[in-house]
Amino acid sequence: MGANPVLAPSPFIASNQYDTAPAWWTSVSVLLVDIVALSGIYWLAVLGRRLITPGDVRFYLEVFPGLALFVAAFAIHGLYPGVLLHPAEEIRRVFHCVSIVFLLVLCTTFLWHNAESYSRSIVMITWALGAPAVLLARKLARQRLSRYGWWGVPAVVFGSGASAKRVLNALMNRELGVRVTAVVSGEFLHLPRTGTAHYAILAEPPSKAALHYMIQDQCKGYRHVLLVPDLRGICSLGISARDIGGEIGFEVPQRLFHRSAGMMKRALDLILTLAGLFALLPVFLLIAAAIKLTSIGPVFYGHTRYGRDGTTFKALKFRTMFQNGESILLEHFHKNPEELAAWQRDQKLKRDPRVTSVGGWLRRYSLDELPQLCNVLLGQMSLVGPRPIVSAEVEKYGRGYDLYSRVRPGITGLWQVSGRNNTTYPERVAFDEYYVRNWSIWLDTYILVRTARAVFSAEGAY
Repeated sequence: MGANPVLAPSPFIASNQYDTAPAWWTSVSVLLVDIVALSGIYWLAVLGRRLITPGDVRFYLEVFPGLALFVAAFAIHGLYPGVLLHPAEEIRRVFHCVSIVFLLVLCTTFLWHNAESYSRSIVMITWALGAPAVLLARKLARQRLSRYGWWGVPAVVFGSGASAKRVLNALMNRELGVRVTAVVSGEFLHLPRTGTAHYAILAEPPSKAALHYMIQDQCKGYRHVLLVPDLRGICSLGISARDIGGEIGFEVPQRLFHRSAGMMKRALDLILTLAGLFALLPVFLLIAAAIKLTSIGPVFYGHTRYGRDGTTFKALKFRTMFQNGESILLEHFHKNPEELAAWQRDQKLKRDPRVTSVGGWLRRYSLDELPQLCNVLLGQMSLVGPRPIVSAEVEKYGRGYDLYSRVRPGITGLWQVSGRNNTTYPERVAFDEYYVRNWSIWLDTYILVRTARAVFSAEGAY
């Protein structure tokens, strides 16, 4: 029947007593986390309301079992166990489920003429904080539970090529919710069924004949069969299968061409930017005073960057360098010629001699980029987008520049929340390309949430 099968244990997960742990342990754990999070928000809202307006809480005890509606909605939308979901997709599903349940509750109470029984403040607080609470609780629970051997849905990875190696490397992140129990390679593969693995992940089968054999014969006992084609460089979020007269087709989302989505992104930019400028006005004044008191020169600095459709604009920043920065840099390279190679490669230095003492602190926490909120208001930038680049970097982007120029550059983006300056230049370009191909409001939301953590941790900042 072909080459002898090769069965090897996963190089990342040692064989232990948890290899046969049932998948429902993971599902139940996530479900309990959701119940705790929703219950906590609900009762905080109820008790907060009762502190302001004392009254009987028995009514809210009676409607509390309605929490099961959220659990049912989550289950219908594939959130149990919710494995192999990108955070942006999980955000979208959770927000949709919470909103749908609340809409159904409001419609039902209106039709039954008992809306006066409910407190509008409790409903609004629970709706507004319910989804964030669930997402935060899930994140914390995964970080904690992924340390245990029983965590995750058991899976077998079929394949030995580059795609299989990339899949195994990705699944080292146990928070994805998959526990690799075996890796199988060979032209025609055979794996004795243990009755425990739920997922069969086919990564780059060696031939078309092997693929048909694996799906028809080897994978018939698995609940889920996941085919990983070698199609790097296309959109991976939101892709869906279509039937074309018996032939399989993959629909690749082109969200950049949806005018409604672009309008929503722009509206979100304006709302959050106006609120941010108003809230951060005292911070602006303090930073401006610190710059003026510690070095000579203007408070703000504008640098020419490339934006959407290849147009140029002045990206505003708080000045972080001495005015004679170029001469300082040339002198530094003269004394430290080994630093020149790092500058030519990354256009950055870990210890840039041009940076002032206040400037170093501003850069560490990305506060120097706050004036770019004005660029967002002017429509030159977005809150989230590719890293704004200078003319010297256009050539380095190569074909990726076409993708870059389709959207507005952002104050924050995937690069900023994925290690910042600790990443290589090709990795930065790859982050920008991934963002443009997979852009959505939910991906923007995910990046904005991650930005706060990246700023406070100052990881990779210099």
